[in-house]
Amino acid sequence: MLPKIASVTTSVIDHPGRVSLVIFLPYCNYNCIACHNRELVEGKFEEVPLEELLWGLERNSLIDMLIISGGEPTIYGDSLLELIKILRIKRGDLPIRVDTNGSLPKVMKIIADYIDGFALDVKAPPLRREMYERIIRREFDLESFMEAVETASGLPYTIFRTVRYPWLREEDIGEIREFLSRYGGGKPHIINPYFEPEH
Repeated sequence: MLPKIASVTTSVIDHPGRVSLVIFLPYCNYNCIACHNRELVEGKFEEVPLEELLWGLERNSLIDMLIISGGEPTIYGDSLLELIKILRIKRGDLPIRVDTNGSLPKVMKIIADYIDGFALDVKAPPLRREMYERIIRREFDLESFMEAVETASGLPYTIFRTVRYPWLREEDIGEIREFLSRYGGGKPHIINPYFEPEH
């Protein structure tokens, strides 16, 4: 059974230099403070039929990338892979990126052969477990995260992202940069501005 699609939008800011069609999947295994997709995470959405998404895909000549975001797409495991395969058949000309928090590296490995990159969120210095867990409000497994970084860094369209949360100091951002310069395979690290959630 395929994942439900919560919403679809076109974006010029999600990937550098690309016009992306972003497909949002609901639910997440983290409970991050200041989550910007809280309603999605809590399952408050009106489902977009797959047929509607595919119909729009066929007719949208502006986009030059597909992004599967969330929520956390990797919680769907094999179902996520099935969705990716359908998108590949429909628009094999477009690179596909999956956004992830890096908590499920085994799923990332399964889908890595079918996509072109990940956007992996690095929410705090990964070597500072307590700080990371304060943000995600879940247990943080560094070993799994390292696996996720390794898998992501092997794909051409991967980016790493950090929100400039008010509670992250400049030295914290520096630690994240240092971590990624060592383990991130030279992939871009993008610092996104922080905006207060509306709810």
